[in-house]
Amino acid sequence: MGSVTFIAPPFDVERVIYVESQRHTTLLSLARELPWPAHKTCGQGLCGACAVKIMFRDRERAMTQVTLSPDEKTLLYRAGKLTDAEYRAAHIPAHPAFWRLACQYVVEDEDILVFA
Repeated sequence: MGSVTFIAPPFDVERVIYVESQRHTTLLSLARELPWPAHKTCGQGLCGACAVKIMFRDRERAMTQVTLSPDEKTLLYRAGKLTDAEYRAAHIPAHPAFWRLACQYVVEDEDILVFA
């Protein structure tokens, strides 16, 4: 079982959800279940409004590399969330935190922080 901690600094809100890995749910689906400033987005990875920063709590996992789909990478780059180097790279570092689209990130058996 993993935990997802949603943090929205401007609203001073923090919520934790415990998720079983078999659930196969996205961060956006979880955020919409909470009294958290969930983004009203397309949910399809087309608009980029659900971009969030993710940080792994597990030190080993934080030292890994993350692979983004070409579409997600392009959208994050156009939104100014990725640098030129990150856009050109096959993988991006997971540490300290990395950008993802909440509608595309499927929660696994991991403990993560999600920053709005």
